[in-house]
This record gives sequence, C-alpha cells and structure tokens, in this order.
Amino acid sequence: DLGEVSRQYFSDQEEQALGRAIMRDVYADPRYLDDPEIETYLNQLGYKLVEVSTRNQREFNFFVVDDPSINAFAMPGGNIGVHTGLLLAAQNESELASVVGHEIAHVTQNHIARMIASQSQSQWPTMAALALALLAARSNPNVASAAIASTQAFSIQNQLNYSRDYEREADRLGYDMLTRGGFDPRGMSGFFSRLERANRFYDSSAPAYLRTHPLTTDRISDMQSRSETAPYQQVADSLDFQLVRARLRARENSPADAVLAARNALKDKRYSSETAARYGLVTALVRARQFKAAEAEVQKLLSGKPTHPMIQQLAAYAALAAGTPALALQRYQAGSEAHPGYRPLQYGHIEALLAAGRSRDA
Repeated sequence: DLGEVSRQYFSDQEEQALGRAIMRDVYADPRYLDDPEIETYLNQLGYKLVEVSTRNQREFNFFVVDDPSINAFAMPGGNIGVHTGLLLAAQNESELASVVGHEIAHVTQNHIARMIASQSQSQWPTMAALALALLAARSNPNVASAAIASTQAFSIQNQLNYSRDYEREADRLGYDMLTRGGFDPRGMSGFFSRLERANRFYDSSAPAYLRTHPLTTDRISDMQSRSETAPYQQVADSLDFQLVRARLRARENSPADAVLAARNALKDKRYSSETAARYGLVTALVRARQFKAAEAEVQKLLSGKPTHPMIQQLAAYAALAAGTPALALQRYQAGSEAHPGYRPLQYGHIEALLAAGRSRDA
C-alpha cells in the first residue's frame, strides 16, 4: 500500500493549506468554469466513487476547467479538476468515472503528498511557482494564460509526474471503485486504450492527460485482463451525464451555430436521449436570446421529465432570461420544493428574487 506515507516533511495541515491557496486562485482564473449544474453533477459522480473507496476519510472537491483538452488532475487538499474536453470525449459515463476514480485514488493514497515530501526543501519554491502563476490571473489575464500554457498551473503534478508504481496503484483502486460503484469496469480499459492510440499516432498532439500520467502497454494489458474476468454488465448512462454533455455542447461555437447543431440533432434523431437533446436545444436558444422558441421547447421538456432538477432549473432560468421573473419565481419555487438540496435551484431562486425586486426575501 503506497498510501502509507510518512508526513514528516509535508503534514496534512500543510497539504490542506497549499490546496486552499491554490484553489483560491483557480476560482479567480478565467478558465475555471463557474457552472453550478455541471459542478454539482461532477461532485455527485465523484462522491459516488469516494463512498465505495476503501479509504474515504477525507473531503473532496471536484471542479471543472473550461479547456477542450482531454485532462483531469488531482491537487493538494483533495481538489480534483476535470477539463470540459474530457467530459465531452468520454463515450459513456463509465469512461468518465474511470478517470475520476483514478484521480481519487491518487488522493486517497497520498501520492501527491509523497511526491512533494520526496523533494528537498530547497526545491519547494518550484511548487509555489504554480500558485504564483495563478495569482497573475488577478492582475493580467494575458500573463496568466502564458503562465498556464508554460507551467500547466492547473496541474500540480506537472512538476512531479506520477511514477509507474503510483499509476498502477491508482488503476487498481480506480477499477475497484468502478465495480463497487455500479459502473462498467470496461470503461477504464476502453478509455485508456483510446488515449494510448492517440499518443501513438498523434504524438505531437498527444492528450494532455498523458503528460503527467505515464501510460504503458503493461498498464493497458492489466486493465483489459481485469475487465475480461469481470461478469458482463451493460450499464446505462444516467440522464444527468447526458444533460451535462448536452449543456456543454450548447456552449460551443457561436450561439446561432449551437442552435443549428441542436436542431439538426433532434431532427435527425442523432441522440441517445431525446430529453437531453431537447435540453441542449433550450440551452442554445437561451444563449442565442431566442426566448419565444426556447419557451416552446421548455413546454415539451416539462411534459416529459419535469421532475429532474436540471430541467426545472433550465425552465426557470429561461423564464428569467426572457424577462418574466414572476414565471421564473413560480418555477424556482416548484423546483426548490421538489429538490430542496439542489444548490443550482437555490442560487437561481435568489437571482430571481433579486430580479423581481424582492431583495429582502432573497
């Protein structure tokens, strides 16, 4: 168990402090995606895996980075970032869960703390440079972008790449989380095999994930061997996963192009979930400020699966964006009553109250 690490030189308190310092600057950076719906989903997925981990005594925080590259990374303090590119590249939810579980294992096994502790104290300023690169975002976005491009400031392990032993351990524990969490264990071998092929044939533009996570043929073989011995089970993607991907696609390209792409997908039935496809269309229509068309599609959504919190949140937000705060408040009220713990609805409800001039109620 490589996670049994001495904290003689890097205590748990020091790791938590470093994690908090870096996250303050991540939240201030323009690449941080402040989207409560997507972040809520990612935390729900992450904690579904954490809860079945054999070492789940610590807190985790999952956040999203608005970056098209395929990447995910663990940082000090249980902070795990996932790029939007990974959310869209995963062909199913089990593939996404396999990467998230792998990163959770890096945290539970104290791999980051071990790597930092293994450096002599004279090298610690190199680690601090990551936080300084993010600090630049507050004063000069151009400097911040250059710093991120050159140092991968979002990924602390870029300074200390994971060893093959760490990777094998994260594979093993991540696989266990997949199976215990009810996901398809073949998601891990399928996803990492595709990454390996991309690295082999397109070395100059290899996925960012492989820069800090060395991928070998032995690791791929181990993943495939484990999945081949597992009993076959077909695991359907959750509606949440499909809605999140539709939401991300609606953010791509220009608003008009996003609307056209969403309409064509619905017309040609190019979707795995009609509900998610329509959700994506409404998101794109609101973005394009086509509120009348958006409301017509909202009505279709509400007649189908109106109880899903992401759908109720979008219906209320569409009404608020269209300048009908009374309707928005009605929908937020209904959504909050149906899903009292769903934070995006709570945030939206407060925004609608403020828009209606009811600041005291907010």
